[in-house]
Amino acid sequence: MSLSIHETISSQLSRAIMSESFESQFAVAVEDRDAQLMRQMIGQAEFVLLAVTDEDEEDADDGAANVFSTEVDGMDLLVAFTSDDAARNFIELRKDQYKDEDEIGGYILGGETLLEYMPPDHGLYLNPDTDSPLVVDIDLLALVQKAQV
Repeated sequence: MSLSIHETISSQLSRAIMSESFESQFAVAVEDRDAQLMRQMIGQAEFVLLAVTDEDEEDADDGAANVFSTEVDGMDLLVAFTSDDAARNFIELRKDQYKDEDEIGGYILGGETLLEYMPPDHGLYLNPDTDSPLVVDIDLLALVQKAQV
């Protein structure tokens, strides 16, 4: 039993280190505006998107239209997270902003899928309300989407 607990803790620690490593390496790539490296990193990662569904809405789509987005400095940004914990923290900080009938769901997308289905004229806001949020502006994201892997 103690071995499996150790393996679980070790596995969780490895994922946390990998995630932190991804986040710090990705931050450098964003700062350097290295679209090629960003494309490679995004393609190998998974992202959590959040969406609000209201059971009272009669014409509820598949949820895609309700995926969280925001505006920062006049730029529309899709909100995404690199971990479940960051997404949960984001929801917890905003739980008073939603009605009881609202349900917040999470979607896990591979990076290539995220790039393929990005809304037009949007940048990307990674991990808001964490110690290391990142904004990928619209122009840089367009370069990332065009970059060949």
